[in-house]
Amino acid sequence: MIRSIIKPFFEYPFSRQHSTLNKLFSSTSSLTDSIGVYYSDNAVTEDLDSQLRQLLENPNPQYVDAVTLFERSADLGLIPSSPTCNFIVETLGRNKKHNLVLQVYNRMSRIGVGPWFLSYGAVIESLVRFQYPEYAISVLGLILKSGFSVNVYLVNLVLNSLCCKNKVGDAVGLFREVSRYGVAPDECTLNTLVKGLCKTCKYDEALALTGEMEEAGCAPNFVTYNILIDHLCRNGEIGKGKEVFDDMTSKRIFPPIGIYNSLVYGLSKEGKFKEAMSILTAMMGKKILPDVVTYTCLINGLCHNGKAKKAFDILNLMIESGQEPSNITYMHLIVGLCNEGLLVDCFKLLKMMMEKEKQPTTEFFNKLVKELCDQRKVDVALRLYDMLIDKNDVKPNVMTHNLLIQGLCKENRISEAAEIYQKMRTVKISGNVVTYNSLIDAYLRGGEVEKAMGIWKQMLQLGFSPNSYTFSLIIKGSCKLGMINIAKGIFIRMRRNHGLAPDVCDFNALMSALCTEGSLEQATMLFQEMGNKHCKPDVTSFNIMIDSSFKARNTEYTNKLLLMMREMGVDPDAYTFSILINRYSKLGDLEEAWRMLNMMVTWGFTPDKYVYDSLLKALCEKGETDKIFKLLREMAAKGIVLDSKLTSTILTCLCLTTDDINLMELLPKFSQETSEVGIKCSELLAQLQTPR
Repeated sequence: MIRSIIKPFFEYPFSRQHSTLNKLFSSTSSLTDSIGVYYSDNAVTEDLDSQLRQLLENPNPQYVDAVTLFERSADLGLIPSSPTCNFIVETLGRNKKHNLVLQVYNRMSRIGVGPWFLSYGAVIESLVRFQYPEYAISVLGLILKSGFSVNVYLVNLVLNSLCCKNKVGDAVGLFREVSRYGVAPDECTLNTLVKGLCKTCKYDEALALTGEMEEAGCAPNFVTYNILIDHLCRNGEIGKGKEVFDDMTSKRIFPPIGIYNSLVYGLSKEGKFKEAMSILTAMMGKKILPDVVTYTCLINGLCHNGKAKKAFDILNLMIESGQEPSNITYMHLIVGLCNEGLLVDCFKLLKMMMEKEKQPTTEFFNKLVKELCDQRKVDVALRLYDMLIDKNDVKPNVMTHNLLIQGLCKENRISEAAEIYQKMRTVKISGNVVTYNSLIDAYLRGGEVEKAMGIWKQMLQLGFSPNSYTFSLIIKGSCKLGMINIAKGIFIRMRRNHGLAPDVCDFNALMSALCTEGSLEQATMLFQEMGNKHCKPDVTSFNIMIDSSFKARNTEYTNKLLLMMREMGVDPDAYTFSILINRYSKLGDLEEAWRMLNMMVTWGFTPDKYVYDSLLKALCEKGETDKIFKLLREMAAKGIVLDSKLTSTILTCLCLTTDDINLMELLPKFSQETSEVGIKCSELLAQLQTPR
């Protein structure tokens, strides 16, 4: 199985003809009448062995030529001796020629030459190098079957390879299996498995395995503890991390600074700064001076928890202790100050950083610009941008400009975004698809179609290919502005000229626009096309078509859509039921509307005020007084908050009820909410409860 899978991958082409090959083949050509007959002529074999060894032992080994000679000889029926075959494999393995190792091993297996232990080892190393640990396990089995003992070095190679492929369960299983054959684990075995388990967040298993191995005589060392503490602290298991730390110190294993840093990082991240500072004190008590990483971990944790001012104090302590902050230290603190709105301190620190000739990178600035724009502090980001372009040695890149353009567009400051775009072109920085998409989207949202199309043309003229998102923006934007013909043209061009497939959102936007203008037939054709393509309709697609078919009073097609929805396995959402209840109510089919309401609740959706408004209006038209009050009580029990529209509907319903109804007794109490126009629901309810 190994041969059949490995050989096609690692066949090595013959690079050049060595001078000895012609001599050897010419001397043996008279000895054979057909290929495939193996010779045992001692003189010929010795000559072949000698040639092969010379190729590999000279000061400039000819590895490829040696392998080619070996294979050509085998093709002619000449087989090197078993020691020489194994010597080839061992030499290739020792010199990391892993592909050639597998090639020779493959041929040896076919001609019946048995590998020796070192050859097996070379094959395992090669398989591991090419990330085939599963086949390496098979070779371990062959070693045992051949009567050799498996050593822990080879086992560790395979274990590490399995862990690197996140097959930690298989690695632990292999470890337990080889233990039955007397392979004793060493510290490398333990650390490999512990690292693999921690990497996959199996911390309890890692701790259990550590204890198990310690009982078997393989005690953890500081590397083991470092792995455990580092992973536990970085993944919210700080309590367990401290327990491991205490266990380590109780065994008089002195922690290196990296372990202290892991604890400081974990405690700071969780906001446990007193404990983090106690670790700092403990370090100093043991004459271990905190380094830049220690202080940076504290600063990062403080900033992460909204304590940038205290982080500034740590920075000063760091400088006083003789530790020079790194760019990362400054970055954490500057971003932290920015997040808390301490912009004066932020720029002060940035200036301090530059004065110390710690030049921030463009990536550093981009991170800061992004933070500012995310917080809608675009003006501050623009100040930072001006500072950036004033520095000759730090240049804004396309990402810097994109972040500013996107930030300005989010605040509808489109003219300023356009200015940034022009500055970008002035300094000869080419935009990318993100740049043009941001501007097109902003112009369309602002109703400036001509400018949006102008950006589109610029994009094409500069040789940029629009992506599917570009087309989606124009399709959706055009639809919202009622420019259906432009949307349809872009939709067609997207597929015909650019080979891009519209996604479900593109179909939905165009279908919705067509339905809004009353072109139900075109929308239906688009919906059917969608079903025939790779892009399948979703619940929004069905909602659009169901609502439109109801409006057109085409109940037959509505029922067909509902059936199709069920057959395609598309579950209805709250809006689906809302549409159905609203439309059945308007058609006067109260029985069906009520059935939909019950089904909506069964599906786990909570009816909103729009659903109740539709039902109340339908009940009012039918004069169903008892059902009106029943529904009102249900609404009050569910905590429906009245707005002006729903209150108006209730008033209308009550005004049409008979005079013998005692409103004060029958009308339930609703939650109160102040409307946008300042009319309180309590006042409206008081009007309802005033006798007529």
